[in-house]
Amino acid sequence: MNTKSIITGTIISVISLSAGGQELPVKQSLSEIEWNSKAITEGVVLKSARARLFDSDQAVYVVEIDTTAGRFEFGVAAGDKAVVTSAYAAGEGVLAAINGTFFNMEKGYNVHYVRVNDSVVAVTDENEFGIRATGVFTATGETVDIAGWGPEREDEGFVKAEDSGLMKAEDAIVTGPLLADNGRDMALDSTNFNKNRHPRSLLGITAGGQVLFIAVDGRQSGYADGMSLFELRELARSLGCTEILNLDGGGSTALYVKGEGVNGIVNRPSGKVERPVPSIVFVKELNN
Repeated sequence: MNTKSIITGTIISVISLSAGGQELPVKQSLSEIEWNSKAITEGVVLKSARARLFDSDQAVYVVEIDTTAGRFEFGVAAGDKAVVTSAYAAGEGVLAAINGTFFNMEKGYNVHYVRVNDSVVAVTDENEFGIRATGVFTATGETVDIAGWGPEREDEGFVKAEDSGLMKAEDAIVTGPLLADNGRDMALDSTNFNKNRHPRSLLGITAGGQVLFIAVDGRQSGYADGMSLFELRELARSLGCTEILNLDGGGSTALYVKGEGVNGIVNRPSGKVERPVPSIVFVKELNN
């Protein structure tokens, strides 16, 4: 989308389930999900939900950032080598974070465009365009956006007039697929990556300007099966998202909330331990 979601204050609610969290009643409908809530700080609520959705076991976790209750800053962090999300987040002093974009697992570098503090730290591999590198999340302070992405935009370095907002953004991370833009569902191929169930991570923005970090656990029989990207989009829609952008998932899926869970991780990574990743998306709480 071309317009920005401007955040003037913040309420954050986090949908999470720690390893020892209370199991919730099984439900069949997205609208019937019951959330277990815990207040973290002013404007911050930690929630957890387990449900029977899409005829499968699901465990869902979300960080929802509203615009009414404080001063916050969004951003992207990336390094020279992969480290676990919790260590990244603690080092950055963030309130909440989610793992970032896709990367070369052998060598540990991001395979999509990443910009941090106005500096480009990674570019997109050519074979990623049109497949997974189809969306971008940008952030400058409390201003965030999700928009479409392609090689022409990256080659031009954000210099097109209609991209002026992207050009000015301090932080940016390309990922995907882009699932919805400005309320419109984007076309998804029936590839195994899209249609099979996996742990998933995503970013969403609602029509009211709220920002959501969403993690869905999977590959854990009897606890969580994971979701297809089609199911993930339905989930995000049920939470009010009109802009929906998929992040790296699978064993990388990790949602961090300061002071909660195990080392801040409130979901259950499918590999039993956190996978090192080279980037995260975060929100910081600023002093008034």
